[in-house]
Amino acid sequence: MLYRHETRNCFSAAIGDSGLEKDDFDALVANATGVVADLKTELSTGALPALALANEDADLPLMAEVADHFRENFDRLVVLGTGGSSLGGHALTSLVDGEWYRTPDGLTLNFLGNLDGYSFDRLLTQSNRGRTAFLVVSKSGSTVDTLTQFLAALQAVRETMGEKNLQYHFVVITEPGDNPMRRIAEKYDIQVLDHAPDVGGRFSVLSLVGLIPAMAVGQDAALVRKGAARTLEETLRDPENAAPVVGAAVSVGLARHRQMSASILMPYGNRLKPFSAWFCQLWAESLGKDNQGTTPVPANGPMDQHSQLQLYLDGPADKMFTLIGTNTKGEGPGISAELSALAGFDYLGDKAMGDVVGALYRATGETLARNGRPTRLIEVDALNEETMGALFMHFMLETHIAARLMGVNAVDQPAVEEGKSLARQLLQE
Repeated sequence: MLYRHETRNCFSAAIGDSGLEKDDFDALVANATGVVADLKTELSTGALPALALANEDADLPLMAEVADHFRENFDRLVVLGTGGSSLGGHALTSLVDGEWYRTPDGLTLNFLGNLDGYSFDRLLTQSNRGRTAFLVVSKSGSTVDTLTQFLAALQAVRETMGEKNLQYHFVVITEPGDNPMRRIAEKYDIQVLDHAPDVGGRFSVLSLVGLIPAMAVGQDAALVRKGAARTLEETLRDPENAAPVVGAAVSVGLARHRQMSASILMPYGNRLKPFSAWFCQLWAESLGKDNQGTTPVPANGPMDQHSQLQLYLDGPADKMFTLIGTNTKGEGPGISAELSALAGFDYLGDKAMGDVVGALYRATGETLARNGRPTRLIEVDALNEETMGALFMHFMLETHIAARLMGVNAVDQPAVEEGKSLARQLLQE
């Protein structure tokens, strides 16, 4: 395995009454094993294309060509897209530079996933428009948030560079067929790449949606898919012991038998912070149906030990915790023994910053368990493209399996359409 999945502290034998009983877990695993058999059959017939992407490679050359265009001709790449159109790419590219997203060869990457006039105006005002490119992503081609951003960026670049140069500054990803975004792109000879109609946005990280930004900042897309493929293969080969099956059974079991209504994902370190946001959409939009689902909550360790842990330890016992840790031993700057002694913290002397992070990660997991909070640990030795691909596939599989255990459709989102319709009506009025 490219990661370790430890769920011991989710069971009553370890943490008491708030933990899951072994019999309840075993029953769910038995059902989940059948679910995986169904998934395997569907994959063999061409269904579940978002998962099948893990074993594809024919599309990589075209993605590399687009990524090379951005990297070789521009100083800044702005990804316009909301929800799954940007969250996966954001989570993946955060491996490059944590919070700053600047590649060694100088390409700055910005994800404007949220529609905000102030931030967008600052970007347009402060960027060199002649050296700025835009990757515009909307599966439907009619998402009002992204369409608004697209129109604003088009106007700004047209004012500066002229209409005939728009085709060099924009690439659009949208599904085939007539839609507003495709019509605009065709009018200005802007390259349009097809978003697979049967791959939903929140499951699109292994497609061109997530991989083009990754390739633009120098990441190896083939390794991302390799890691995802390995997790998929291991799950299909031995479902009873597979981490996504165990995770789904634990999550559903705690919600069903222990009324756990929230799922906290708390990775340690800045490079995994955007991963939490990706997970939250995946889990919420896939499972929150028919009065079911648990509320995903993003956290970032060690920081949120100071902002959330009081609630988690002493508030309602209605949450499941997933901590993601990496091997941070010896990582980061060293701490002077002399200055540590001066501060009265002798135990910090000659330690690295990563040593402190590792200790805080382990201590938090153990403290949660000691207080009867169901806590699982996911650990990777190194954060890279392959392990990130494995984590993406883990949570996509866990979500699919959990949805089927709950009897809901993981790939639709009927409830969100009402708000979109009302927004259109208000703008028309």
